[in-house]
Amino acid sequence: MARRGGPLAERSRGIAGLEIREVAASPIAAALAVRGSAIAHSHEARTVYSVLLANLLFGVPYVITRRVVHAQSPNLVRSIAYRRARAVAAVSQAAADKLRERHPEIEPTVVPDAIAGFASDAASVAAIRAARPGKILIGHVGALAHSHKGQSTIIEVAHSVARKHPDWHFMFCGDGPDEARFREEIGDLGNVELVGWVDNVGDYLAAFDLFVYPSLHEALGSTVLDAMQFGLPVVATRVGGIPEFVEDGVNGRLVPPERPAELLAAIEAVLADEAGLLAMRERNRTKAAQYDAAHMADAYETLYRLDQ
Repeated sequence: MARRGGPLAERSRGIAGLEIREVAASPIAAALAVRGSAIAHSHEARTVYSVLLANLLFGVPYVITRRVVHAQSPNLVRSIAYRRARAVAAVSQAAADKLRERHPEIEPTVVPDAIAGFASDAASVAAIRAARPGKILIGHVGALAHSHKGQSTIIEVAHSVARKHPDWHFMFCGDGPDEARFREEIGDLGNVELVGWVDNVGDYLAAFDLFVYPSLHEALGSTVLDAMQFGLPVVATRVGGIPEFVEDGVNGRLVPPERPAELLAAIEAVLADEAGLLAMRERNRTKAAQYDAAHMADAYETLYRLDQ
């Protein structure tokens, strides 16, 4: 079920075995579209009300996945929805712990998101690097929204190292509501590039030398896992579920959010340790392989089949 005319439906067209039912942006419309399904799966927000309604009207069982680490506000209907669910999953232990604060009676199953499995093309990767000769490419992939992804902290670092590290080049892949704000913050800096939305994310991840992810909050941070699949060393923030798969000093570095000086120090430390950098690359490829789609699908199938 996807919002009619929305980007999810458009970007999902052509996926084998997937039927897309486009619905109006209302919980009732989605509930009606679920009728006849063997099971429904809510990924939070208003779809919680949709699956509850489909259950009450048509007896459709459902699973809920908690994908954020924000504390839930009191809401009787949502509480009923959680209690009636066949199962509740959380994408990280951090998300599960936060959910228990509101619903201590629920024991969520932790089912991390899978890596996207992006492919890369050697020629495209070479072209990305050739267009920026002699540069150390420090990349970020995510929606341009500082209140979530914290990219202004990267821009502050870029300002501070423009002369000190002229070979560093920061690249942001993605679009979002803060694009104009970031362009203003960047000003005439030549070491920061807003690439925009890209379909060939794997080519950019393969071209980067380091991945930076300074989020302010993150239930899991699956984009970091995608970067790790390509063996990228990671500098990220110690928030939400990120420390569950990034161990400071082992396969990456962790810093507090919105601390540009500490972010800079961590980047410098990683890039200066050539032997440690190579070790991080190998550890991250191994770690990311544990988060493949098959593991995630098997975990959800188990939840779908509960009580059968």
